[in-house]
Amino acid sequence: MNIPGGTPSLKLLWLSTESGIQARRLDALLACFDLSSLKEELQALERPFQALCCLLIYLFVQVDALSLEDLHAFIAQALCLQEKSTAQLVDLQLDHVDPRAVQLGSLLVRGLTTLVLVNSACGFPWTAADFMPWNLFDGKLFHQKYLQSEKGHAVEVLVEQNRSRLTTFHTLKSVVCKACVKENRPVVSRRHWRSHHSGRWGRQGSSSHRTSSGHSRSGQGQHWRDQGPGSRQHEPDQWRRY
Repeated sequence: MNIPGGTPSLKLLWLSTESGIQARRLDALLACFDLSSLKEELQALERPFQALCCLLIYLFVQVDALSLEDLHAFIAQALCLQEKSTAQLVDLQLDHVDPRAVQLGSLLVRGLTTLVLVNSACGFPWTAADFMPWNLFDGKLFHQKYLQSEKGHAVEVLVEQNRSRLTTFHTLKSVVCKACVKENRPVVSRRHWRSHHSGRWGRQGSSSHRTSSGHSRSGQGQHWRDQGPGSRQHEPDQWRRY
């Protein structure tokens, strides 16, 4: 793995008390997700949104079918969740249930589970509470934001006319989108796909380009992401259905 100072041993990550070990733990975690170049941008974010952006960047680079509307829904629900009471979430009513929204919610929670495990393996550079779904994700709230985003509602509506949330929304969106552009994976609206390509998810060219880009970094230690469920090389159809 491409980590400053070389790849640390698990003994060092788990047991060391030397000064600077937390920085090395964070370097190891970011290297696992191939996000070492974004360390400063992620550290500048508030908790728990560092973890959220780390996961969103990884997902949006890996999963071709994710769109700008999906990104808006993921970020908006995480921001609004911070000030929602349990009673408000229970009383939330939806127009209908969209199967794709359910799948995306499942995908994010699976990603959070992976992030918990990577954080643990690296010696907890981030607080475990930052990854807990109840701090970052609520299925029904996400569903509401997803339906609003699909209908073309403005970002102000998604963040419920809250100016503070709106500012944070644009900050988080900027970090994710800039990181994806660096990986030749610009995040675009699904309406843009439909108007410029045949087929519902027709972006094969960009997918193959990113796959070759991933191979060019294979020597940096990210082999695990190409081996398990969700690998584009081994299971492109499984991911594309999302």
